[in-house]
Amino acid sequence: MQSGTATARSRGGDVVAATKTEIPRLRGGLVARDGLVRALMAEPRPRLTLVSAPAGSGKTTVVVQWLTAPQERRACAWLSLDREDNDPVRFWGGVIAALRRVRPGVGERARGALHAPGTGLTTVVLPLLVNDLARLDAPMVLVLDDLHVVTSEQALHALAFLVDRAPPTLHLAITTRADPPLPLARLRARGELLEVRAADLRFNDSEATALLGNLGLDLVAGEVAELQLRTEGWAAGLQLAGLSLRSRPATSDRVAVLRGGAAHIVEYLTEEVLDAQEPATRAFLLQTSVLERVSGELCDAVVDGTGSADRLEALDAANLFLVALDSDREWFRYHHLFRDVLRRRLRREQGHLEEVLHRRAAAWLTAHGMPAEAIRHALAGDSGAAAELIAQHWRTFFNDGELATVSDWLARLPPDTVAIDARLWLAKAWIALDRGRLEEVSELLALADADGGPEHRAWAVLLRAVHAFKTGDAATAAALVDEARGSVAHPDRFWRSVAAVISGAAAYWRGEDARRHLGDSRAAASDDGNRLGQLYALGYLSLDSAEAGDLQGAEAELERAEALLVEDPALGEHFVALTVQLARGGHAARAGARQEALRDARRAVELARRGAGRLEVAETLRAAAEAAQRLGDAAAARRALREAHDLAALCHDPGRLAERLRVTAAAIAQDRGGDLREPLSEGELRVLRLLPTDLNQRQIGAELFVSVNTVKSHVKSIFRKLRVGSRAEAVIRARELGLL
Repeated sequence: MQSGTATARSRGGDVVAATKTEIPRLRGGLVARDGLVRALMAEPRPRLTLVSAPAGSGKTTVVVQWLTAPQERRACAWLSLDREDNDPVRFWGGVIAALRRVRPGVGERARGALHAPGTGLTTVVLPLLVNDLARLDAPMVLVLDDLHVVTSEQALHALAFLVDRAPPTLHLAITTRADPPLPLARLRARGELLEVRAADLRFNDSEATALLGNLGLDLVAGEVAELQLRTEGWAAGLQLAGLSLRSRPATSDRVAVLRGGAAHIVEYLTEEVLDAQEPATRAFLLQTSVLERVSGELCDAVVDGTGSADRLEALDAANLFLVALDSDREWFRYHHLFRDVLRRRLRREQGHLEEVLHRRAAAWLTAHGMPAEAIRHALAGDSGAAAELIAQHWRTFFNDGELATVSDWLARLPPDTVAIDARLWLAKAWIALDRGRLEEVSELLALADADGGPEHRAWAVLLRAVHAFKTGDAATAAALVDEARGSVAHPDRFWRSVAAVISGAAAYWRGEDARRHLGDSRAAASDDGNRLGQLYALGYLSLDSAEAGDLQGAEAELERAEALLVEDPALGEHFVALTVQLARGGHAARAGARQEALRDARRAVELARRGAGRLEVAETLRAAAEAAQRLGDAAAARRALREAHDLAALCHDPGRLAERLRVTAAAIAQDRGGDLREPLSEGELRVLRLLPTDLNQRQIGAELFVSVNTVKSHVKSIFRKLRVGSRAEAVIRARELGLL
């Protein structure tokens, strides 16, 4: 059981999110690209606008000019992408955050499903999001800026799904250095694609003259033509050339000295522009180039100085390739081309400083509540500090579904560091367990038994308990929790929370003092701040109270669970909410609301399939069968019950589930006009489940630890009750009745 929930992180994390989801602020005096803007706004509106061109072509600037033009009436959701967005959960979390910034109510269920385990992007998350978008009362534009940094096949496959199924209320715009793996040919053939390429973005002579004029240059037509020839109308090349020429005297050959074509000019001119800065500014640019985003305070920490905010303001005013990321112009980023050159120069001239700069950045980001960014810098500057940060924060990202991010962090640490630190070992084990890599889990548990410390071993036993419960062995799960509790003297709250939740769930299925254990699990989860654990326990408490005849108590526990879901609706998309759905269904059935009971049961099945244990999935199917039977849908009831039986057969200790299945099967059989007037006993049901196999009666007896005479007696009784004359007929009849 994971701890915590997908909630808003820290103030620092919110700052980063805001800089990624706000349309970049363009400085005054930029050259208006009116022709391109008109083309981007032309009717009919395409499904997708693709702006694909090399770095420095002015892609982002043109798109911002389009979307801030007075004639563009649609709202715009913006997402600036970076390397960390390669995690598919983080990528789509960013998309939903961008949409919610302009349409606050959109994507609530999709966001919850995204952060819940077991939910497919194209089967659950995106369909929920598309449905919300289709209900918008006004169209909007979603911009994905710098999509080329995202290489995750899973994230891009889901993006293709969105492109194909986007409703008319959503227009998608993408800026990228390379065409993404989207169905571009099909869109092009249908006239649903608007493409802007490098040739379209090249400046013409009048635009180049205006750009250079904004840099304070008054060039004659021949000089402009020469620059156009050398830069091929490339925005970054023209700006670099202009910055370089500002420091040159107005002679007849001042343009001619800029040797080389567009491919060479960026490196040469960037270094020339850099070398023209006074030493303090030059050092500042080099040292702050380690940062993805810059602010005055962060830069002060990295350069170990003061006055960075004023320096950034001066650089912005001087057109030195700064892009404002927020409306207050406190956060910026360097233009990607410019930063790349700065980073290369830093390594060449001051490579010994890089680790120091990264450590300073990590320390400031940690202090300001930006753990993901801090970890990125720590990994580049101090693996020991990175390990400690990951150990402290992995659960937050893991519970948000960002398993790829946590896996990448762990992979970049020395293997010995992960093995020695119980917190990092646990992160690796949870990821393996969550992804179903049971062989890897076994190896990690064996490592803990052989070489781990007390904390390793305590967690190893507890994870075995989790695995036992998931695979349908309630008795072993309970025993392992007891063993684990005896193996650790001072467990932390997370450990206690996991132990209590598994103990409570196992007790419920075994019918052994479930209320006490479930009450303990709710208290432990509350102490750990684990809302998922609280919700899980409350659902079970409601079910247990109803089964004990305490209907008032059942409703009270259900109301507490509902209150949690009101506070954090995203919890309702996690598989643990299946217990609440079952409780809702039971309440609806008691009230005679049969359709509602069926909807609740089917929703419980949907949630359970996302990651619940076998017992729980089987129980949701049984509840769905029971609800369908009440509505007279015998065929649906038999199908659901048959699947429930199949799952129960895989469970070593199904506990009270076995009796429930027998009762439900009898009810479904009676509903068919008395086909099964006398229900099968538990012993007969156990024999019946083995009749479809190749085992003979003696082998069935050995499998069930009973004599062959007992098996023969049960088979005879089965034939009589099912009114059949052979084993094959018994299997067919049992399947018709939902007993198999």
